[in-house]
Amino acid sequence: MHWILTTPDTFTLTQVIRRSQWLLQPPFSINRAKDHLNRVERLASGNIVDLAVSQAPAGLIIQTHERLGGKDTEEVSHKTWRMLRLGENLQPFLEAVRHVQGLETTLRNGAQILRGATFFEDVIKAIIFTMEDKALQGPRLTWIVDRFGDSLPSNPTRHAFPTPQQLLWGQDVLSEMFTPAIVGKLNKISTVFATAEDHINALTERDLPLEYLTVNLMQLLDLDPPALGLVMLSLGRYDYIPTDPYAQQRINQYQKGRTITPRDIRAMFEPLHPWGGLAYWLWDWSAAFPAPNALRGMQWKA
Repeated sequence: MHWILTTPDTFTLTQVIRRSQWLLQPPFSINRAKDHLNRVERLASGNIVDLAVSQAPAGLIIQTHERLGGKDTEEVSHKTWRMLRLGENLQPFLEAVRHVQGLETTLRNGAQILRGATFFEDVIKAIIFTMEDKALQGPRLTWIVDRFGDSLPSNPTRHAFPTPQQLLWGQDVLSEMFTPAIVGKLNKISTVFATAEDHINALTERDLPLEYLTVNLMQLLDLDPPALGLVMLSLGRYDYIPTDPYAQQRINQYQKGRTITPRDIRAMFEPLHPWGGLAYWLWDWSAAFPAPNALRGMQWKA
C-alpha cells in the first residue's frame, strides 16, 4: 500500500537525511543510497507497521507492507509530517544565511532536522544524548527500542519506539543498562507522559512565551539545561539558544586556544532572533568563531 503526501516545493528528503545523520537511531534506518527513510511504527490502533518514505516529483511516497484503514493512514501521514517538519517554513532563514560564513552548509544540506514521531521519543532521546558517553548513545537507544518496543510481525528483529507505559512496565530492567541518574530521569519522564499527556500537549502545542515554556518543561519533565536544548530543538522553538555546559563543550572542541563562554554564545546568536537557536544547531563549528556582534544588523524575518 502506498500514498503520496504533498510537500513544500523547497523540501528535499535527501537533505533531511544528510543533515540528521546523528539522529538516525532505531527505529529509523536508511537505505544504502541514503534517499529512503524507513521506520517501524506503533499506531494507536495497535498495528505495528513498517514505513518506507521516499520522494518523487509529486511529493513524498509513503509505503507500507500492510493494508491500512483510514485512521491508520491519517496517523501515519501526521507522524511523517511531524518527523520531517513539513509544517515549518524555514525559507526566510535559508534566504538570510546564503552568504553567512559558518552556515554555508544550509545550501547543501538544508535546515530541517529530523525528529521523532512523538514528543515522548524526542525527550527520551534528549536524555540519552546528553547523559550517556557519545560512543554509547547509539547502542543504548537501540537497546531501549529492542528491549521495550513492539516487534514488527513480519520481522520480529525490528521494533517500534516504546510507549511511556512500556518503559514503565520495564523500569526495573533499565538498571541493567543505565546509571541510577539516567534511570530516574527515564522513569520520571515516562510517568509524566503516561499520566499528564494533556498537560504536556497544552504546553507544547501553543505559542507560549519562551521563558514560561522552558521553566514549565524543566520542572515537569525534570530536564537539565543540556537536555532542554535538544527538547526545544525538537519543538521547533528556534528562539531558544543553548548556552549550557553541553553547548560550550560542543563548541570548544573545535576552538584552539580559546574558551567560548555562555556570554559569547548568547552575544553571537541573539542578533539572529527568531532563528538564533536553529543557527546554533546548524553552525559549522570547525570554522573560526566570529567576532562579537559580527552578525548584528542582519535582516531576519519570522
